[in-house]
Amino acid sequence: MLVAMLLGTTSFAQDRRDSTVTLFEDLNVPLVEKKHVANTNFQDNWYVSLYGGVTSNWGSDCSHSGFFRLMGPAAMLAVGKEITPISGVRFQINYVRNTGVTDNQFGSYTDIDLNTVTDFSWMTHNRYKWNSYGLSIDYLLNFTNLILGFREHRKFHLQGVVGIGGSVSRNYTTEQYARAQHIDNSHEKQLENEDKYNNRQHSLICLRAGVAGTYLFARNWNLHVEAVGNLLDNSYDSNPTTKNTWDGHTDFLVGISYRFNNTGGQAPGFYYPRHDMSEYRKRITAIENLRSQTRRRREELAAMTDTIDVNAQVMYTLIAFDENDTAIDRLQQTNIYTTAYAWAKTPRSIIYITNSTGVDDKLFRKRAEAIRDILLERYEIPASKVWVVASEKDIKPVGDYIELIVND
Repeated sequence: MLVAMLLGTTSFAQDRRDSTVTLFEDLNVPLVEKKHVANTNFQDNWYVSLYGGVTSNWGSDCSHSGFFRLMGPAAMLAVGKEITPISGVRFQINYVRNTGVTDNQFGSYTDIDLNTVTDFSWMTHNRYKWNSYGLSIDYLLNFTNLILGFREHRKFHLQGVVGIGGSVSRNYTTEQYARAQHIDNSHEKQLENEDKYNNRQHSLICLRAGVAGTYLFARNWNLHVEAVGNLLDNSYDSNPTTKNTWDGHTDFLVGISYRFNNTGGQAPGFYYPRHDMSEYRKRITAIENLRSQTRRRREELAAMTDTIDVNAQVMYTLIAFDENDTAIDRLQQTNIYTTAYAWAKTPRSIIYITNSTGVDDKLFRKRAEAIRDILLERYEIPASKVWVVASEKDIKPVGDYIELIVND
């Protein structure tokens, strides 16, 4: 699971391939063909969970009691974050009501002074209770996304759980067994193990491993079912004199979690950036309309017998902006490149940055200046060849020219 964690986390971070789509002659525009996982911010994909269920203990002499008789209540509160579609981490605190079984050390005790014999055999293989409180960190590996590939809003996920933490045991209900400390027990630990079956507190390291199932039943809500084993030192049940090395318990929990919205109010998850082809088609259609308009104007000029044919070449390019924005996106960068490419073939041309609506305001001027700066700085077109004209109707060109029409 650790190897899968390392390999899976790095592989999911770089899952994209680029291709190109041809918009104009000799001009290819990059287009993401394969979806890839969007980067998320630190505050994204957090959740809080509440669990309840039962635990079943295993360890010293537990084989002398039935599985269900060793059960007790358990609860857990967790705060977690999904780091990638296949990996997550959570911090959790839990409470467990444990059940232990006394060993076979109890026999009879003879008091020489009083000449009495006391039978303690009834105390052999009795059950007793204690509380434990844990704090740990768990790593969750999403087997479903790892094997089947990531899919947004998948309803069910199967996850592996590994973790490490600490556990504090206390409140052993074994005061009635304290007298057993005076008996020569079967492990030859007479009077040496003073904390045997008493009320002493134990603080131990806990190793965790298990499996969990998650069902997405609403935008922000998940239902969880999990079984996780907890491995601890032999002294966990306050009976370290037995020969087994480990004690522990297995938690069977059902829980519900609330997943907080991501940045911008988006539903929790990992989103694939997708190119909206309808927007591409819309822009391409606008460019084709301008081309048709250019052809019609050429035909009108050819039909006018009272004009002088100057054999001028005219090119129209539409530059579209988002509402109230002056930023030039990647597609519009392509249109500016097209203009510079056309000017390079006809360097006598004048480039007019204009507005088909005739609006001359601060927003138009900032947009025009942004376009002009790119033409001057990136493509090194002389400033004398780039003019800003508020209205397309005010353009009175002589010879070749290029219009960059600024629209929302």
